[in-house]
Amino acid sequence: MTPQNTSDLQAVLETEAKMKDKPVVVSLLLSTPTVVAEFEAEVDAIVVNFGVQDQAILEVLTGTVEPSGLLPMQMPANMQTVEEQFEDVAHDMECHVDADNHVYDFGYGLNWNGVIRDGRTERYSRTR
Repeated sequence: MTPQNTSDLQAVLETEAKMKDKPVVVSLLLSTPTVVAEFEAEVDAIVVNFGVQDQAILEVLTGTVEPSGLLPMQMPANMQTVEEQFEDVAHDMECHVDADNHVYDFGYGLNWNGVIRDGRTERYSRTR
């Protein structure tokens, strides 16, 4: 974890400890890939956004709106992957894999029924 993110990680881990058996959801505002392996196993859900209004996030969290977004980037498995990645080569990193065997790769997303598989994922999938 980079020093500027250490306090964010600590806040997530402290929140999880204080919440005991209550669910913990992390909302990430992303502009670049993030190493979620450092906290993913400790939380119940991760909601990613790229600059939407807070109301949109709350509508997803309350179940008013079904999530439908897909990752526009790969999420690295660890910092070594980040350091070894070529900045000018697409799809060249080892992606994070969660406890449910979901791979946080380009085009990955979940909705209420599970992994999103639709025309978008069919078109952009690297494993067609």
